[in-house]
Amino acid sequence: MPNRTMWLRALWAVILIVGGTFPTWAAHLVGGDLTYTCTGNNMYQLKLVVYRDCNSTGAQLDQTASIGIYDGVSGQLLYNLQVNKGATIPLPANTGNPCLQAPPNICTEYANYITIQSLPPRASGYVISYQRCCRNATITNLNNPDDWGMTLTTRIPPNDTCNSSPQWNSTPPIVLCSQEYLNVPVTCTDPDGDSLYYSLCDLYHGGGKGQGGGFNTPQPSPPAPPPYAVIPYKAPNTTTNPIPGNPPLSMNPTTGHLQGKITVLGQYVMAMCVEEWRDGVLLNTIRRDYQFNVTSCQAAIWSDIISEVDDPSQLCIGTTVPFQEDSYNATFFHWDFGDPNLTTDTSNLPNPVYTFNDTGVYVVTLIANPGWPCADTDQVVFHIYPPINAGIQWSGGVCADEQNFAFTPTGFWYPDATIEWTFGQPGDANLASYSGEFPPPITFSQPGAYPVSLYIQSKACEETVFDTIRVYQRPKIDAQLSGIVGCEPYTHLFDPQASASTEMFFLWDFGDGDTSHAAMPSHTYTQAGLYDVKLWMWTDEGCIDTIFVSYPEAVLVNPRPSSTFTVTPPVTSIYTPIVTVDAGGFLFNEQYFFDMGDSTLYTQTDFFAHQYSDTGNFEVQRIAVNQYGCWDTLGVWVRINPVLNIWAPTAFTPNGDGKNEFFRPFVTGFTTYHLVIANRWGQVVYQSDDALEEWNGLLQNQGPECPQDVYSWHLFIVDFGDSPVEYTGTVLLYR
Repeated sequence: MPNRTMWLRALWAVILIVGGTFPTWAAHLVGGDLTYTCTGNNMYQLKLVVYRDCNSTGAQLDQTASIGIYDGVSGQLLYNLQVNKGATIPLPANTGNPCLQAPPNICTEYANYITIQSLPPRASGYVISYQRCCRNATITNLNNPDDWGMTLTTRIPPNDTCNSSPQWNSTPPIVLCSQEYLNVPVTCTDPDGDSLYYSLCDLYHGGGKGQGGGFNTPQPSPPAPPPYAVIPYKAPNTTTNPIPGNPPLSMNPTTGHLQGKITVLGQYVMAMCVEEWRDGVLLNTIRRDYQFNVTSCQAAIWSDIISEVDDPSQLCIGTTVPFQEDSYNATFFHWDFGDPNLTTDTSNLPNPVYTFNDTGVYVVTLIANPGWPCADTDQVVFHIYPPINAGIQWSGGVCADEQNFAFTPTGFWYPDATIEWTFGQPGDANLASYSGEFPPPITFSQPGAYPVSLYIQSKACEETVFDTIRVYQRPKIDAQLSGIVGCEPYTHLFDPQASASTEMFFLWDFGDGDTSHAAMPSHTYTQAGLYDVKLWMWTDEGCIDTIFVSYPEAVLVNPRPSSTFTVTPPVTSIYTPIVTVDAGGFLFNEQYFFDMGDSTLYTQTDFFAHQYSDTGNFEVQRIAVNQYGCWDTLGVWVRINPVLNIWAPTAFTPNGDGKNEFFRPFVTGFTTYHLVIANRWGQVVYQSDDALEEWNGLLQNQGPECPQDVYSWHLFIVDFGDSPVEYTGTVLLYR
C-alpha cells in the first residue's frame, strides 16, 4: 500500500475544497470553560480557558480577560478581575478516537487566564462569570450564529470551607467524525471526590456587537450578572440533540462519554455540563461551551510492507531477507512470514530479518497495532530464491583476423530459465542475438568495441549483465625504405607507416651502429657508405604481435668534395693589394670555382693571383660539386688595410664668406682618432673623437668666437696594425 499518506492528504483536499463544508472562517470564538481550585486560607485559583479558531482572520485571543464575581443571591458585583492571558497553545488535531484522523488544515488554539482571589465564606455563595462575543458565522445549528456570544459561569457553594470545582481531564477534540460510532471521553476529576453527573445543557449568550463598553459589547467588563439568556438552537436541533445522528448524540451521565453516530457534516456548537454532588446536595455546575467540526474521517493507522516492487533489491537475495515496514501512525507490529510448516515464523519487531527454511513463494503478513479496533493488515507476496549473480565468460582471439569468440554464462538458475544474448548492434557481428545458454562462435565485422549483454530470467528472478568485447586490428608496417640517397653528413626522418589499435613500440637499427626506440626517428649518417636498415615493432596489449622488417642497402650516403686552399698573404695593405690562391689536390672529376668576395670568379683554376682594388674584409670561397652531385663550400677571409696618412692645413678664415671656414687634419688608415686644439695659454678650445668633424673657430664649436691667433693641435690615432701614433702642429685662425 505505497503512498497512502499522500493519498490521504489529497482526499482531505477534495473534501475541504469540493465538499464546501468548511469555507474560510472569518470569526474566531470556538468555546471555553471556567473552573476553580481552593488552595487554602479562603484562596481560590480561577482558571478560564478560551478556545479560538486559528485559521480565522477574526480577532486574536484577548490580552486581558474580565472575570466577574457576584453575590450568589442578589447578583451584586463584588469583584471585576482583569486577568492576563497566558501562552497561546495549539490544540492537537485529534478526533477523540485513536483510530480516526482529522483533516490536516483544521486548527484550534487556546489560552489560559489564571488568577488567585481571596473569597471568604459567604452565606449566599458566589457566582463567577466570563462573557465574550462572537461566534463563527459558519455554525450550522444556530440561526445568525455570529450574533451570539458566550457566557461561562460556575458557583462557589454558600458558606464554602474549601471546595474545588471538577477539573476537565483533557482538552476537547476539534473534530467529530461523521458516519462513525462515537465514544469520545469528555470527562472530569473532582479534587474533593464528589459525585459527578454529565449532561448536554443549554448554551448561554453573553456580549454582543454593540459599542460603548456595556454588556452588549464584544468583551463586557464587567460581564453581566446572572441570570443568563439561553441561545435557541436552529430546528430540528435541540439542547439534548444538538447534532443530528442515528442513534442520536448523547452524553453518558456517569462516564461523561459522547456517544452516538453523527449523520451530517458541518460546524456545530453545544454545551456540556458537569454537576458536582455531595451527600445528595448539588454544590456546583461547570460547563464547557464548544464548537465541533463534523467531517468525514479516515482511518489513522495503515499497515504497509515495503515489497519487492517498492524495493527491487529485496527480490531474489536468498533465504535470509530483511523486511521493512512503511506503515502510517503504527506504534507496534506483528509479522507472519507465511511458512505453512511453521508456527514460529513470526516477529514483533518493526523491521525484522527472517531466514526461510526453503526457497519458494510466500505470503507475508504485517498487522499494524494488533488488538486495536483500527488495526490494519497488509499482505505481500515474496519470492524467496537465491540471487542469479549472472556473469559473462568468453574466450577467443582479439585480433581481427582471429576472433571466433565463445561465450559462456555464469551464475545460478533453474533448468527452466530463459537466457538471451545480444552482440552489439544489428550488423556488427555474424549473429546479432541468440536464445540459449551457449551461442555459436561470434565474429565481429571490423575492429572496434562491442557491447555484449546477457539476460537471465529464472523463476521470479531476473538479471541483466553487460560486457564489452574489443576487437583490435593486426599491427602492421607499410614503410618501403629503399632508394634513400644523400650527401654526407646526411640526415633522414624515418617513418615506419605503422598502425595498431594499441600502443606500439619500436627498435630501429640504422646500419651504422646507432639505434633508436623512437616511432619516427631523425638520424644523421656522418660517413659516406651504403647502409642496411632494420625495424622491429611490437605491441604488449590488445592484439599482441611483433613485426620485423629488413631493408637492405636502403640508404646511400655519397661523399662531398674535400680539398683545401690557401690565400697568401691573409692581410695586406692597399699599397700591395695582391693575394695568391693555391688549391692543390683537387680531383679532376670535380667542378669548382672561386668567389673572391669582390664579385670576381675563377673557374677550374687551382693556382692564381688576385689584386683587390679597395680596402676591406673579403671572404674567398671555393665552391665544388662532385660526380654525385654533392656540394662543398670552403671560405677564407682576407683583409686589405688602408695606409696611414695625415695632412693638416696651417690656417683657416672663419669669417662667414664661405671659403676656408673650417679646420681638421685629414687622416687615412686608422681605427682610433682623438683631436685636441688649445690656445697659447694651454686652454682647450676644441676636441673631438670624430675624424670627419671640423672646428668652426668657436669655443667647442658653440661660441663664443675664439680670437685671431695661432693655435696648437695634438692628434692621437691607432692604425690598423694596432700601433698608437701622435701628431702635433699649429694652425692660424685669421679673421
